[in-house]
Amino acid sequence: MKARSFFQVSLILFALGLSACATTQPDVGDETATRQLSDVLPAGDEIVVKDFYDPWEGYNHWMYNFNARFDRYIFIPTVNAYKSVVPGIARTGIHNFFKNLGEFSNLANLLLQAKPTQFGRTFGRLVVNSTIGIGGLMDPATSFGLYHQNEDFGQTLGHWGLGPGPYFILPIVGPSTLRDAPSKIIDRIFHPVYEPVPWLVDIKSEEQLALGLLNGVDTRANIGFRYYEMGSPFEYYWIRNFWLEYRKLQISK
Repeated sequence: MKARSFFQVSLILFALGLSACATTQPDVGDETATRQLSDVLPAGDEIVVKDFYDPWEGYNHWMYNFNARFDRYIFIPTVNAYKSVVPGIARTGIHNFFKNLGEFSNLANLLLQAKPTQFGRTFGRLVVNSTIGIGGLMDPATSFGLYHQNEDFGQTLGHWGLGPGPYFILPIVGPSTLRDAPSKIIDRIFHPVYEPVPWLVDIKSEEQLALGLLNGVDTRANIGFRYYEMGSPFEYYWIRNFWLEYRKLQISK
């Protein structure tokens, strides 16, 4: 019991420590851009804006700027603090651990998509990394040719013909669509960190919170994108178009 209590307190203190570090603002340049594409495009080029279904563009622009500021003043400082405190080899183990837990959600969606080959490969990854990989801290499955693939419920719905609907930017999470945004709730049901299965994982609420925060920081630490570093006034549109095309490719594979 004492060891368990120590583990709980350590996780909570670690998460709170990262949050405290996040209050320090980094050295940044100008504020995020506020120009609209129509302000700089020549007349007749409006077709660029209409290539994708974005009826809530006003809200999406506002949320994009909100996310950029949250990322700049909170998320990235937290990630930097995390990298300065946790050694690289430990960060790799943490990343592998959370990726391995994510295989449960991948398996559920591959089953729903009726893809037996990919299901078998992902199941093999989970077994190999959970055993030889010491609970997922290492990733020997990749060297065996069992490559990782992300699957989510939005892809499952798209696989069975449901269109994406309007483009929609989520707070903190970022680009999504009307189809994909609520699907994230379904994916959490199959993820042991967010919705523990009693027979599989015995985890308390404070541990769940700490692990969820750590998972979020680890995820952001492994994404190289930084808001408004493209040097283009069209960044919102580039990101929107790239993300929607990327989702099409994910669903069609």
